[in-house]
Amino acid sequence: MRGQPSDGREGTRVRTILEALAEALLPSGGSLDPGAVEIDLIDDLDSLIARFAPEARRRVELMALALELSPLFSRHLRPFSQLPSERREAFLRLAEQRSTLRQIVAPLKTLCGMVYCAHPRIAALLGYEGRPFKPVEGSLPPPAALPVRQYPELRRNEEEIADVAIVGSGAGGATVAAELARAGLSVVVIEEGPAATREDFQVRPVERVVRFYRENGLTHTLGLPPILVPMGCAVGGTTVVNSGTCFRTPEFVLHQWHAVEGIRDIEPERMAPLFEEIEGLLNVTPVTDDIMGRNGEILRRGAEALGVRHGPIRRPVRGCHGSGQCAFGCPLDAKQDMRLSMLPRAVQAGARLYARCRVDRIRVRNGRVTGVEAMVLDPEGQPTPYRLIVHAPVVVLAAGAIYTPWLLLRNRLGPRHSIGRNLRIHPGCGVMGLFEEEIEGWRGVMQSYYVDEWLTEGILLEATFPPPGVGYSAGVFPSAGQDYKARLARYRQMAAIGILVSDTGSGRVVVGPDGRPWMLYSLHPEDAARVRKAIALAARLLFAAGAREVYPGLPGLEVIRSEKEIDAILSSRWRPADLILSAYHPMGTCRMGEDPQRSVTDSYGAVHGVPGLWIADASLLPSSPVVNPQITIMALALRVARRILETWRRS
Repeated sequence: MRGQPSDGREGTRVRTILEALAEALLPSGGSLDPGAVEIDLIDDLDSLIARFAPEARRRVELMALALELSPLFSRHLRPFSQLPSERREAFLRLAEQRSTLRQIVAPLKTLCGMVYCAHPRIAALLGYEGRPFKPVEGSLPPPAALPVRQYPELRRNEEEIADVAIVGSGAGGATVAAELARAGLSVVVIEEGPAATREDFQVRPVERVVRFYRENGLTHTLGLPPILVPMGCAVGGTTVVNSGTCFRTPEFVLHQWHAVEGIRDIEPERMAPLFEEIEGLLNVTPVTDDIMGRNGEILRRGAEALGVRHGPIRRPVRGCHGSGQCAFGCPLDAKQDMRLSMLPRAVQAGARLYARCRVDRIRVRNGRVTGVEAMVLDPEGQPTPYRLIVHAPVVVLAAGAIYTPWLLLRNRLGPRHSIGRNLRIHPGCGVMGLFEEEIEGWRGVMQSYYVDEWLTEGILLEATFPPPGVGYSAGVFPSAGQDYKARLARYRQMAAIGILVSDTGSGRVVVGPDGRPWMLYSLHPEDAARVRKAIALAARLLFAAGAREVYPGLPGLEVIRSEKEIDAILSSRWRPADLILSAYHPMGTCRMGEDPQRSVTDSYGAVHGVPGLWIADASLLPSSPVVNPQITIMALALRVARRILETWRRS
C-alpha cells in the first residue's frame, strides 16, 4: 500500500543515499542558510516519498541506487554515501559534465530542491508567499463540487445502463459528455483520478503534485534521453493541473492534416466555428498587464528589443488574480478547467460521474461494443475487490494518448498495427536568466506571454515560471554546494522561458511486462537540434531583456554570460542524451485518418472495424499541432460528439 515502503532495509538504504545527496547539494552556511541538515530535509523528503504510488517510489529507489553505485566506476571508487562530504560535492560537479550521470542526478536533485524550497523558512528567505499578484477583494463563493460516486460509497459491484460510456473526464471526455448529455443522451463518465475542489489547492504545490499527478509526477519515457512526461490524474483530467494556455491549431497544420493525412472537414474554415464555440464556453481571453507579472514583462521586453512576433497568452479564466500556480490546481477557481466548465454542463444535463474507477475492459458482443468494466479504487488509488460495469452501445475513449491505446491493446480492439504508434510529446525545457533587478517571476500568471516568430519551424517560446523549487526551477541550476545555494539565493532575480518543440520523430506506447503502459521514445537527432536552437533563441531573448547570466542546461556549458557564447549551444557536438527534457503534451497514438492501414480511427474519431467505439482525446492528432493542444483537443472532441449524434439519430 502507498505510504508503506516495500522493504524496510531498502528504504533505510535509500534514505541514507538521499541524505548524503541533500547534504552535498545544500550544505550549511553560505548565501542561503539554513542547509538541508538544519531544516531536517531528509525527514520531509522521506515522508513525501512514502506517500508515492508504489511504481513512483520504486523509480526513486532505482535512481538513488544508481547514484550510490556510480562513483565505483570513477576515480572515487567508493559508494556515494560513503564519500567524504567534499568528494560527494566534487562528484556532483563531475555529474554535470557526464550525460549519463546527469540523467540520474537531475531528478533526485529536483526532488531535493522541491522539498527544500517548500520549507517555510526557505520560502520566506526566497520571498515566496504564494499570494495572488492582484489582491482578492471580498470573500470567494463556496468551492464548486461535482456530484461524483466513488469508494467508499461504492462498496459492492455496481452496474449502470447508459446510452454512452465515456472513459476519462479531461478536455476530450468532458467536452463529449457535455455535448451528448445536453442533446438528451444518457451519459456516464468514468474517471480514474480523485475529485478535487478549490480547498484541495490550498496546500503547498509539492503536495498537490503528489495527489493530482499520475505516478506523483514521475511518469517518463523509456529511451535516450529519458524524458519526464507529467500527466494529471483527477476529475477534469490534465486540465486541472495544466497551464491553461489556449492556442488555436495553426492554419498551416490544419492544411497539412487535410492535404497530407487526408482528414476530412479539418480545413481552417471548418474548424474556426468550433474553436470559437469552445473559446466562448471557457471565456478564453488574453492575459492582461494587471496579472501578468514581471516574468511575462521580461519576455515582452526581449521580444520588442529583437523585433520578433509576440503577444500575451490566451487562457480560459474568470476572475484570475495571477496566483502563479495554474499547473498545480487553481486556488481561486479562476482557471476554467473541466471541473468548472464542461463537466458541470454535463451533470446539469443528467450525466453521471464516477471517480476513482479505472477502466480495464471494453465489453464486446458480436464485434460491437456493449460497455466497459472498471475496478473501483480506494482513496490511495489501489484496487478494491469491487467492479463497476456500465452497459452502453456507445463507448468513447478519452483516457489520453497513453491510456487510450493501452486500453485498445489490452482488449485487442482496433487496427493493432497502428495503435500506440506515432507518439509525439512536445519535448522542451526551461531556460533561466539572472538579472540585476528583482523580478519575483513566480508572482503573476504562471505561463503568461509567448513568442511565435519561429512557429513554422516547430518552435514556440513561452514565459513560464513555476513556484520556487517545482519543475525545472529546481534542477536547472548547475553545480552543487555553496555555488548552487548562491544561485538559489538570487532566485527572485531570475526570469524563465519555457520552450516547446514540435517533434518530427515519434515513439510508441506498448503494454509492458508489468501490464502497464510503457512509453518508448528516443529523441530524434533533428529534434535535438531544434531543441538546441530553441534554447539559443531563449537565451538571445533573455540577454536582449538585460540578463547577466543564462543557464542553457548543457553539460560543460552550464552558464553563459554574453551573447557571444550563444553559438556554442548550436554546436553539433551535443547529443540527444546531453539534454534534460520534460514534455507535457503526449499525443498521436491513435491517429485519425481514412486509411485503416495508417490510422486507428476515421476522420471523426470512430475506431476502424469496431462499431460503437470512438476516441476523443489527444491520441487522435496525426502530428504535433506545434502549440499547446487543449483547444485542438476540445474542438476535435466537439466534432466527434456531433458525429456520434448524427450516427445515433440515423440508427
